Amino acid sequence: VMKKMSKIFIFSALILSGMLACKKEENRVIFTGGTAPALTASVADSIPLSYATQDNEALQLSWTNPNYQFNTGISSLNVNYNVEIDTAGANFTNSNREVLSLGTDLSRTFTQGAFNDYLLNQRQLKPSISHNVEVRVTAFLVGGAEPLMSNVLKFTVTPFAIPPKVTPPASGNLYIVGSAVSGGWNNP
Repeated sequence: VMKKMSKIFIFSALILSGMLACKKEENRVIFTGGTAPALTASVADSIPLSYATQDNEALQLSWTNPNYQFNTGISSLNVNYNVEIDTAGANFTNSNREVLSLGTDLSRTFTQGAFNDYLLNQRQLKPSISHNVEVRVTAFLVGGAEPLMSNVLKFTVTPFAIPPKVTPPASGNLYIVGSAVSGGWNNP
């Protein structure tokens, strides 16, 4: 019995010493930095917008890859990009700013109609009035990790009003008749 117990004890001691001697090896991947994307545009100061030329190019944005670096080298992960459009001075904190998810592309072209739509419908800017807007690109890895913001470009734009789909009468006055109005069916 004693011999059997000593064998169990020795065997247990060997297993325990083997477990204690094992060193956990792990390869930690650590983010070491990146370069903010450099944003450029096809226009300098103002973005042309007109209903008559709404299918023409208004603006082309291009930016550089931020080359995310890890201790294992340059990232092989896909970098995703958002373009943000906001009014000048809001620092991209306005809840109505336009944020466009672009995937992995390094450029985006906007037609005059599409850019006007962002200004009128998302930013809710008034048409026929000159506005100052700012544009930037945000680069990020999967899940929004490690965002890097580009330089900010500033533009002057004058959104155009969308004409009505129905041509109003020459008098400029529209009338409605029926049980929904106070004059009923006899409304002139």
